[in-house]
Amino acid sequence: MSYLQLFLQSAAIEITFLLLFFRGVPALRLTGIALFANALTHPLLVFGFLSLPGQRTLPWLLGGEALAVLGEALIFFHYLKKGFGMSLAGALAANLLSWELGPRLGFWIMKHGFFF
Repeated sequence: MSYLQLFLQSAAIEITFLLLFFRGVPALRLTGIALFANALTHPLLVFGFLSLPGQRTLPWLLGGEALAVLGEALIFFHYLKKGFGMSLAGALAANLLSWELGPRLGFWIMKHGFFF
């Protein structure tokens, strides 16, 4: 799976959840903000944090994910004008959902030859 496919899959899962979580925020606005947040945090995690030698262990992955969640929460807090607790809960839940569904969906897509 290419990085673009991985990014789009992760963003689609997270945005779908966030549209339900942050009800009342216009869909186009929320989609743009979520894509912006993902465009900042996802490559930093994949190409920056996890590309360092010896950093592909679970503690490093969890640490990188924690930083991504915090970064996305700050973006949601600033641009959506939601409370920080709600922004953090949304970012954490979206990332956990993406982390859980992403590999399963990716495996299914590769197995069935679907998506790009």
